[in-house]
Amino acid sequence: MAKKKEIKKKEVLKMTPIIDNEVTDLNYYDDHMYITNSRLKMFIEKCPRAFQHVIDNPIKTTAAMKFGTAFHMYVLEPGQFLKHYAIEPDGIDKRTTLGKSTLLQFNESLNGREAISHKDYSLIVNMTRNLEVNEHYSLLNNCTQFEKIYLWKNEGFDILCKGKLDAVNTKDKYIVDLKTTRDASPETFKETIINQKYHMQAAFYCDALGYEDYYIYAIEKTKPYCICVYKISKEMLAAGRVMYTCAISDYKAYVKDGEVPRDYNGGQIYEI
Repeated sequence: MAKKKEIKKKEVLKMTPIIDNEVTDLNYYDDHMYITNSRLKMFIEKCPRAFQHVIDNPIKTTAAMKFGTAFHMYVLEPGQFLKHYAIEPDGIDKRTTLGKSTLLQFNESLNGREAISHKDYSLIVNMTRNLEVNEHYSLLNNCTQFEKIYLWKNEGFDILCKGKLDAVNTKDKYIVDLKTTRDASPETFKETIINQKYHMQAAFYCDALGYEDYYIYAIEKTKPYCICVYKISKEMLAAGRVMYTCAISDYKAYVKDGEVPRDYNGGQIYEI
């Protein structure tokens, strides 16, 4: 594996923006030409064989993932929400003839849209209301780009990269990431940031845009929908930079000639 070391900014900040109209919202997750932070994160969390297995056998979208996608669209792209989603009628008893008939009529009216339960829709609305009255909401509301796809070439590693950023303020040069969570408290969410490697994502995106400020807007999915806003420190960005650059180095070695050990132990026996 690539040896972790102090990474000099000038070695990794050679980024060239790319315009590629072939990469769109519709095929973003199917495209494999550009590497994403999510894929790099998956690579360092799994042994290469497990990584390749996931690539060859994509994980099915979970209910939690679907909810997160719907919530993001409702908050960040409200004008698109009803074009993509249809809200199921409330109180349908799917066991009755009337309920089955109502549901059938609803499904026939979808016209390519995705159905969302009335319960999930109500939850999204209530979470958003709390989001909009938060004292730091302007950080998100003042952004100028939402769900924006960025493509770039990391010249230092000669690799194509991409990211779909939640919110970007191009005037004040900062990025906002919207996260739903069970516990947004500093005591718990700091561990979540580290365990989920959100600082790696922050460095990956900040370096791509040449920004230094990255905020995470964490909101809980249960009443009263508590919120905490976090700013990734310079120290955490530096740690995330080491993480993603080492991941790129190892990933390239694996793709090129399989230099990376194929299993977790890498030929070693760990004493614990």
